[in-house]
Amino acid sequence: MKDIVENRRRIGAAQKARLALIVLKENGVVWSLLMGLYYVTSGIAELAFKKAHAIRSRHKLPGLNSMAANKFIWNSWDWQGSGDEWTPNLAWKQSVVRTFIDPYFDDRATILEIGPGAGRWTEYLIEKCRSFVAIDISEACINECRRRFAKHANATFLVGSGDDLNGVADQSIDAIWSFDVFVHINKAQFKSYAAEFNRVLKAGGIGIIHHGGSGGKDGGWRSDATREDVRALLTDSGLNVDRQVESWLDGETQYDAGLYKDVITVFHKA
Repeated sequence: MKDIVENRRRIGAAQKARLALIVLKENGVVWSLLMGLYYVTSGIAELAFKKAHAIRSRHKLPGLNSMAANKFIWNSWDWQGSGDEWTPNLAWKQSVVRTFIDPYFDDRATILEIGPGAGRWTEYLIEKCRSFVAIDISEACINECRRRFAKHANATFLVGSGDDLNGVADQSIDAIWSFDVFVHINKAQFKSYAAEFNRVLKAGGIGIIHHGGSGGKDGGWRSDATREDVRALLTDSGLNVDRQVESWLDGETQYDAGLYKDVITVFHKA
């Protein structure tokens, strides 16, 4: 919708009027009126979103990304799709595994996943370690993961608060993974998590976090954290940021981290 709103500004008013007559003649009254309604309401929606984002930023509102809202949403979510409703296609998912899971998570004794959902990435991570821990704010997610991965004796699934890693021991984790989770976690909670990353990671441990990059201004129900905020929060917590990417090249194909200028950040504990 955003592309439609922005691109139609390139056509002047007189040209739009002439185009409307052409469309009306070729498509009839009903179709033309419905499409006219669509264009008008899409413009209103865009203006409403911009105003809401400005108010949120000015008054530091949580939007839809508070801990209470996140807990309610993900406990109410229909997890029959196992989280793959956010997977653009199989090739993209396989590339994420090749590019970010296989190179960084092989030979890791203990892996922590934050926000496993219904196990979209868990199925890959759980096979790469001797001990696997997952924490999610949603009891529904944890129950589904316990059911789905019941045969894995090396796995522990915990219900978390939404801003800490209680239940995970100090310096016990070799690698942290989280995808499609921190896109919905605001800076205040992200700051708490960053300190927890440093607490639970062993020296030399690594982390890969997928998060929003523009503070929510591009839509997608994103949190108020930007790419720069995440770098600063991790650095201030004593961690080293190695890489931040919005897209990556795999063979001859360029893949995006997300639809709303999302970012994948790779960091480590020295």
